[in-house]
Amino acid sequence: MSQPELDSFLLLSEALAAIIKPIVKQAVREAISVNNDARQVTSTDKVFLTVRQASEISGLGSSTIRLYIRKRELRAQKVGRRILIKGADLESFLESNPIASIPEESP
Repeated sequence: MSQPELDSFLLLSEALAAIIKPIVKQAVREAISVNNDARQVTSTDKVFLTVRQASEISGLGSSTIRLYIRKRELRAQKVGRRILIKGADLESFLESNPIASIPEESP
C-alpha cells in the first residue's frame, strides 16, 4: 500500500469509528438497562434468597425478616452459616399477611 492510500484508509477508519462509537455506546447502555430491569423482575424467581435479598424484595428490614423466621411465621433453612428462604415461601408469607385498611372515622 502506498502512503496516500494508507493515509486515506486511516482517515476513513477514523471517520467510521467516530460514527460507530456513539451507536455502540447507546446499544450497550440499552442492553445494560434491559438486563438490570430483567434482573429486578426475575429476582423473586430465584429458588433461594438470602435474608438480605428477601428484605430488599419485600421492603422489610433484615431484622424483621429474621424475627419472622424466629417466630416460625416465615419458613427458612440454615445451610452452613447462611439462612436461605425459598422465593415461593417469601411470596406466600407476604400474600398471607396483608395490611388491613384502617376505616376512616366520621365526625
